[in-house]
Amino acid sequence: MNLTSLEQIIVCPACKKSLSKISNSYKCEDETCDSTYPVFNGIPILINPKNDLFEQKDFEKQSDIFFKTYNSGLTRFLKKIQPGITYNNISEKNYIHIAGLLKDKKPLRILILGGSVDGVGIKHLKEVLQKEDLLVETDVSYGPNTTVICDAHEIPFADDSFDLIIAQAVLEHVLDPFLCVREMHRVIKNDGLIYAETPFMQQVHGGKYDFLRFTHLGHRRMFRTFNEIDSGVVAGAGSALVWSLKYFLTSFANSKKVDRVLSYGGTFLFFWLKYFDKILNKTKGTIDAASGFYFLGRKEKGYLLSDKELLSSYRGFRYSSEE
Repeated sequence: MNLTSLEQIIVCPACKKSLSKISNSYKCEDETCDSTYPVFNGIPILINPKNDLFEQKDFEKQSDIFFKTYNSGLTRFLKKIQPGITYNNISEKNYIHIAGLLKDKKPLRILILGGSVDGVGIKHLKEVLQKEDLLVETDVSYGPNTTVICDAHEIPFADDSFDLIIAQAVLEHVLDPFLCVREMHRVIKNDGLIYAETPFMQQVHGGKYDFLRFTHLGHRRMFRTFNEIDSGVVAGAGSALVWSLKYFLTSFANSKKVDRVLSYGGTFLFFWLKYFDKILNKTKGTIDAASGFYFLGRKEKGYLLSDKELLSSYRGFRYSSEE
């Protein structure tokens, strides 16, 4: 990544004022703020010094924070042969669609939140990027893609900086997703795009960094300041059933070791049920029982989806009087 291009748009996450490069760190140009941000392992650590959850020193060493890299050869082999429990044939199509929507915008600026590792299907978007395009992959964890460490609650970029922001399997892991979406709206250019995938029927998969789930309408309301291009099911009721059965099995665990054994075994016992989603992802009934949803929207000046419009967009068959 070209740090010079990045430095043109980074700002202080605490006060959103410009930063100056000083030796191996960045310093806020606002004297009343005067915050400093180090560079560790060649990566800017743009974490507010007053952040309650993360500290800058947490990132001094390039070690696992959220994602496990698994140094053991046996563990890596077992992970490699383990089947996934979610059937997702949607993300790939969505990224191809997004690439088409952006084909006339050059050079592109793209921000990926939670981008330390590649999300499902994103390679189809990355393949069309050109040398002059700017791709910024941020996270609060080191990974093969990480170019900036930052917190999505305080995105350290100037207003109207990006043509596209991606938050794939991210918003369930933040404390205040509505604040994060407001920050995304701030740094997206007018007519820019937002793409998010967020779970609904999934059990805890991020340990202590796992907070929220959303129905289709709940997900849509979170992005109410964006005009919808498309939204729907990422993975359906078949995948949700696999998650539920696997976690039913692990509920019998009384230690972490037993949990890992049951979790691994449960994957092989139940993963095949996810393939029902080849049918269920196309049905209306799955909207109330899906494993997760996606939203693709566009920033348009002054746009705001009313709650009345939100409720009228319900696609399922449930009624409030049903028990």
